[in-house]
Amino acid sequence: MPDRVQQEIEDLLARLETFPPRRPLRVRIRDGAAAPFRAIWRALGRVRLPSFGLTPGHLLLAAIAVIVIAYVAGGSSEIARWLIVGGIIVFVAAFVLSLRRQSRPPEKLWRGQPLDLRGDRRSWWDRWRNRR
Repeated sequence: MPDRVQQEIEDLLARLETFPPRRPLRVRIRDGAAAPFRAIWRALGRVRLPSFGLTPGHLLLAAIAVIVIAYVAGGSSEIARWLIVGGIIVFVAAFVLSLRRQSRPPEKLWRGQPLDLRGDRRSWWDRWRNRR
């Protein structure tokens, strides 16, 4: 048993001493230019709506309703124009929020194998839906 542990420690230390190859300049420039956009996208992914059940779909419907009602009822008044502009802004914001990626956290690995802390307590529907 101690030999196996010692061997694994030596293996890990050997892997620490090897550095990955340097990425090409073109790839580093591309990644550097895209980093601010990725940061903005990640920040949008962390935006949480209020906890009273308001979803981006609800915001989309409300914005469309405001736009239509302001157009039909207000005609060409100044208040109707501002309501239409506000509805368009809310619609675009809700659309961007609806595009957020709904992904699961990355899978945890231990020695190259997936680490399953939950066991197999999922329902048959979850196992069917997430099969690969």
